[in-house]
Amino acid sequence: MVDPDKKLAVGDQVTVEIVEDREGGLPRMVTATGELDVPPLGRVRVTGLTAAEAATQIKTRLERDYYQHATVRVAIDRVSPTGVRVGQVYLSGEVRVGGPMEMLSGETLTLTNAILRAGRTEWGSDTVQVARLRKDGTLEKINVNYKKIMKSGDARLDPILQDGDRIYVPKKIIRID
Repeated sequence: MVDPDKKLAVGDQVTVEIVEDREGGLPRMVTATGELDVPPLGRVRVTGLTAAEAATQIKTRLERDYYQHATVRVAIDRVSPTGVRVGQVYLSGEVRVGGPMEMLSGETLTLTNAILRAGRTEWGSDTVQVARLRKDGTLEKINVNYKKIMKSGDARLDPILQDGDRIYVPKKIIRID
């Protein structure tokens, strides 16, 4: 079963059905440019959208130029076995696997996901630092309470990482288990 909130990515196989055509679903693959070929529209960019969002975009375009009313269904049949790299973040400090971590197309990489993947050591501090280069060239440093996010489960507190972010997990001064 595919997560309904999964963002479409290059290589994903989907079925696009326009109910009013009564032809059944059309199997399609998201192209290397992130598009689906949808007759009669041609190519429609779908990478980064969920299946529901892609269906809405296709419906809107069909109703604008071809249909009075269109019912569009997009279903993910198979997720691409290989993701397309769209960036990377860098982890250092009290993590088991430091260094670069790739960000893949269709994936939202949050701070806690990156740290969980890298493996925080028992000496890792509860407060983690994210350094990000702003568009104006200045450096922004964000201190995040990793333990609070993990305890509360509140995804709103978990920052979404951007290409080039640097995550530093400092060492605890005193280890209390």
